[in-house]
Amino acid sequence: MRLLKALGIQVKNLGKPQHESFSQLMYDKFYILNMVEYKRVMFLDADTLPLTNLDYYFHLSDPEYQDVPTLLKPFFFYASRGEPTNGGMFIVEPSADIYAKYKEAVRLQHEKAKSLPYPYFDRKEGWGHSFLANGDQWEAMNKSGKRWTWYGAHVDQGLMYYVAKYLSKEVSIAIGERVQNWKAVEGQVNPVKESESEGLLDQYQAKQKLLAYQYKCDKGGYDDWQWSCHVPYNSLAHFVGSNKPWQKKFQLRQIHKPVDSSHRKAAFIFWFKELIALNEEHSMGIDFEHWDEKHLPLMKESALGYMPKYSDQESVVSQ
Repeated sequence: MRLLKALGIQVKNLGKPQHESFSQLMYDKFYILNMVEYKRVMFLDADTLPLTNLDYYFHLSDPEYQDVPTLLKPFFFYASRGEPTNGGMFIVEPSADIYAKYKEAVRLQHEKAKSLPYPYFDRKEGWGHSFLANGDQWEAMNKSGKRWTWYGAHVDQGLMYYVAKYLSKEVSIAIGERVQNWKAVEGQVNPVKESESEGLLDQYQAKQKLLAYQYKCDKGGYDDWQWSCHVPYNSLAHFVGSNKPWQKKFQLRQIHKPVDSSHRKAAFIFWFKELIALNEEHSMGIDFEHWDEKHLPLMKESALGYMPKYSDQESVVSQ
């Protein structure tokens, strides 16, 4: 907390839920919908690390910002290989109206879940939109579908898709190097795809050097990971699952050795370099010479696990 204050970061503590679980924490992300004092808010998971200045995302969705064209909608998220949305990073336009609709959608789904068998989630209706009934479908990079069956559909990744596409009805979606813009007028259930462009955002990030490269993107990239060399995938590192830098062994000599850009190795080392610099500047007292002995045991396990489970739902819907 002392470090965050020294960096000028404002912190608001959230109340602890009655029953803590990984799934329950996913709902806390959506408080940003109610931050109406801002035009746009970007959510970043705690296990993400920006690798460049991300301000241009805001500029590209702000009609009042005249230096670049308005290419993005007020809501923005990106798909992954098997999921149409990723909860690690997304942008919203805060709105009291949409926040109220979001809360009502959650209330209705949780109320309905009480009468459903395990896993307490209707994979047809999801959060309130039937793809089948409305002649609609979701799209990921390698999959598409008409049911709420993707990973995280029952929590943040499904909720973000529903809020942005069917409550806001103005959203930009990155799917690999493609960027789709969707919009619906009042009364339309399914937004209409207004445009789809390849490499739309790359030129705006190209003006800035990435602080670390992943998946050998500085050398052309892996054949099956070419998509990760485009914006927004190369804009940040997302240390998913148990692959967190702070949960891995670390030797101080690692930061002095050449690091290749395969997978997230360079981003891993960059994370430690940043922490070492902050440790020195703000006297945080971290002993990097003895990281594995002194600090790793305190952080090597996540108390709430590494993913939202259907089994979490029982405690979530009972509140």
